[in-house]
Amino acid sequence: MTEALLVRTVERTGSTSSDLRAALTGPGGVLDPASAGPWPHLSALRARTQTAGRGRSDHSWETPVDGALTVSVVVRPLVPVETLAWLPLLGGLAARDAVAALLGEAGSPWRAWTKWPNDVVVLPATAAEGDAAERADTAPAVEGWGRSRKVVGVLAELVPPAAPPEPGRVPASRETAPAVVLGVGVKVAQGSDELPVPWAASLAQLGARTTPEAVLDVLGSHLVDLVGRWEALGGDPDAADGALGRRLREACRTLGQEVRVEAPAGPVAGRAVELEPGLVLETAQGRTVVTAGDVSSLRSA
Repeated sequence: MTEALLVRTVERTGSTSSDLRAALTGPGGVLDPASAGPWPHLSALRARTQTAGRGRSDHSWETPVDGALTVSVVVRPLVPVETLAWLPLLGGLAARDAVAALLGEAGSPWRAWTKWPNDVVVLPATAAEGDAAERADTAPAVEGWGRSRKVVGVLAELVPPAAPPEPGRVPASRETAPAVVLGVGVKVAQGSDELPVPWAASLAQLGARTTPEAVLDVLGSHLVDLVGRWEALGGDPDAADGALGRRLREACRTLGQEVRVEAPAGPVAGRAVELEPGLVLETAQGRTVVTAGDVSSLRSA
């Protein structure tokens, strides 16, 4: 993985994703083709301080100076439009891989996973992995989260082109392809009093003392690599030998769990069994697919 993101850094802003969305949008709320010049594929905007960060369900927050990595990436993927729903999961996998690498280098007793649709959480290593794992396993359980702790949040926002893409067709160029703003927030150095919720944790708390710049380097490399692999598969992670699809599923802690999803149409409870990329649940009424929502764990299946 030798490529890197093209990153522009500002000291302070409300939301890097809001800034990028405004920069990419032309009249009528659609993609401005001229934006491909200043904001090409895999360019990124990073803020040292973000005062109005945005998450799912319009949640917002403020990050301390250099306490977290707040970055948004412009992705102009050459894939059929119907495959774009895989991109948030790929962003989560890239962040998970970056966190796993940093925790591994630090000898941390925590293991990183994705949590559908695109969060990254950590869980204590198994007791078989030694005394350090047993110490991590004393972390108190939090309702709906157990002993897992959220380290990364990812939010994907689509900026559609003026002409709707034809299903099944790869865009002719990156300038005419739909643009996706992939916002990523990584808790890097915050202490307990700086974290917004009991189920959050920073890399420093988990034993990986690093900097936002170092995290961005690792994250960017993984994201560039995964997006390139996905494009080469025509947007279908299960194509060819299916290796990318297996990686997405193996990294997802949500699969195999009894969960409750607060979906836009109302809550749904069941056993998470598959990614399509929506979350497939086995419920008392049969199988159902949820495409968005906040997930809480009921118990391990």
